[in-house]
Amino acid sequence: MDWLEVLELIQDIGNRKWAITKAGEEALSGWLLISPGALEDTDGRQGKVTVSDPPPEIAILLQRLVEDPGSHKKRCTYNIWVPSPNRIENLRLIVQFASERVKRGDFFRFIENQFDLKESSVDSMLPFLKASGLLEEVGRNIYQATAAGQAWLRSGDDLDFIRILHANMKFVGEMIISARDDIIRNDLYAIAKNYGMNTEKARWIAGFLIEAGLLEEPQYLHLKATPTGMLLASSLPLQKEPAEEIEKGSIPPDENQADKVISDEERLFERLQLASCDPMAEGKASGVAFEEELARVFRYMGFDAKRIGGAGDTDVVVRWKDDDGKSITAIVDGKSKTSGSVSHTDISDVAIDAHKEKNNADHVAIIGPGFSGETIQNHAKKKKFALITVTELVEIARATHALGLSLQEIASLFVVPNGLSQIDELISSKQREIGIISEVVTGFCREQELLGSLSPRDLFLLLRKTNVSPSMDELLMVFKTLSQPEIGLLTPVNSDSSEENTTYMLCNGERAVNRLHALANAIEKGLSS
Repeated sequence: MDWLEVLELIQDIGNRKWAITKAGEEALSGWLLISPGALEDTDGRQGKVTVSDPPPEIAILLQRLVEDPGSHKKRCTYNIWVPSPNRIENLRLIVQFASERVKRGDFFRFIENQFDLKESSVDSMLPFLKASGLLEEVGRNIYQATAAGQAWLRSGDDLDFIRILHANMKFVGEMIISARDDIIRNDLYAIAKNYGMNTEKARWIAGFLIEAGLLEEPQYLHLKATPTGMLLASSLPLQKEPAEEIEKGSIPPDENQADKVISDEERLFERLQLASCDPMAEGKASGVAFEEELARVFRYMGFDAKRIGGAGDTDVVVRWKDDDGKSITAIVDGKSKTSGSVSHTDISDVAIDAHKEKNNADHVAIIGPGFSGETIQNHAKKKKFALITVTELVEIARATHALGLSLQEIASLFVVPNGLSQIDELISSKQREIGIISEVVTGFCREQELLGSLSPRDLFLLLRKTNVSPSMDELLMVFKTLSQPEIGLLTPVNSDSSEENTTYMLCNGERAVNRLHALANAIEKGLSS
């Protein structure tokens, strides 16, 4: 529609209606028109869709799921993180480097240099590489691509990567089947929870499947399996959807209250997503509802955000203070598009520059349901305008509350060109930290009765073969956190000159949880008063 208007083939006649121009009529007279039926015939011939057979090394993994259906329970639900964009291709480069045995230090340096990452980010990625069945530790701090990973490198087929992923992680082939008919993303993510996969993990799986051509996006926030996806899924051993374990009405009152809070958040995000594709949402003037919801979401994350709107000014002004107490301002230009996609013709440099100067802003962000074409990406990078999709903003907002991110941390979303990737790394790192804490506590509960007390070195050896596989530095940080007086979950027993050999006991677990709840409630009460 935008291009038809730019080419003066159609014109706006008011009241959200369009009419063909004389130039448009002349163009139509010479065009060959294709009916939708012709396209359906092309896409619908599933008989012509084929997928290659998996290499023997990968077929063995799938056969194990056939022979032992109970092994589906061993498919992991671990966190996923891979450098963006072109994640499958990036994984291929990483696995290729480890096709021969490689030392941890050399492996990490390659990934850091190749993708401009910090060592902590590579640390966050390593457990996924192992959990997904692509990498294994063949000696102390020596890594190599698995036999299945080597087979994928030889075949060069993205479908073989998906097969490996399905054999090792839950809700991969099952996601394709769940999207056999057009399905809204949130509905698909709800199904994922039955398999133990939260929204973030399901979003990653969906991203892999889209890159591999097994899922497509028929419209914004919708997913649907492609003919190739359905054919591949039909060849995979699938897990039946787990039955609900909690009967209706059995949830304690306090959990019901938590669900209410979550649903309020989700309603906020849903309103934002709907308004991003409906300029006249909520019966308001064009774009107003979207601008108001944007301001609400930024306030939800902790920013000082105010909708301005109107001619001659920006849509939303966002303010916060940096680590030095300096006030920072960003202006946000919201683009609500029924097509679900914002193009470069929707953006006025002159207007945005004027709005930036008027509000003395340090940053500019353009937020819409999606962005089409390389032109807008390249232009925004040149002008240092951050392009943020509504989906990306919602995921950051969720992580802000779930992981307790600071304003200074999430303000990276306004930084061009690598702000969003920095936040992805941060979220992955924080999720990994939480995962390690959980594994450490589980290790104490499982081993303390037998061993009496445990040191970071003990946990390093106990958790070395797990998916989380923490480093010694990560464990020392977790022990330091859990032994703080404010938490008091771990108590030192026998001190040693080396921190990693000092032993601890886990005690008063319930008291520590209650204490943290009490502190959180007191802080929340003070902030809301």
